[in-house]
Amino acid sequence: MIVYSDTDSLISNPRRHQNDAKAQREAAATSRLLHYHRSGKITMQRSNVALRELEETGNPTQRDNLRRDFLELVPIAKDEKVLGFDNLQTDPYGGFVTNPIVSDVQDEPLAERLQASGLPKRDAQHLAQAISNQADVFLTRDERHFINRRETLEKQFKIKIRRPSELLLEIEAAA
Repeated sequence: MIVYSDTDSLISNPRRHQNDAKAQREAAATSRLLHYHRSGKITMQRSNVALRELEETGNPTQRDNLRRDFLELVPIAKDEKVLGFDNLQTDPYGGFVTNPIVSDVQDEPLAERLQASGLPKRDAQHLAQAISNQADVFLTRDERHFINRRETLEKQFKIKIRRPSELLLEIEAAA
């Protein structure tokens, strides 16, 4: 089972809400899912979309914790897409510099379609990456943008959208 983890599902996010029972339940479920990941029963993946997002975290300690969580997951296979190259001639003898133009999103039209349907840009990019990399499950705690809309999104894109606690229940029920 391939599980794409959005930034909100990295364990340090729910864990920091110590007085929130729901967040702590999700942190405990994520911890158990990471155990399954480490033992090879599931594959938990991440993308550069999450890295860009977590780098914007203002608290340096939390940013470092999220970065550690991020690095524990497997990178998705199709994480970057080369769109082209920017070439600059640097001298009259033919020397030049080439810079690749890269996108962190495999299917930008899909991300744009998801954004047009009401998802914020980063959320649309996360889901587009999960779909483009054929993840079985999109793991998130984002109720507003994903959990509350999952029935429509699941039908349209053939991907399960689950909270960590829900996915854990499904895995343990199947065992």
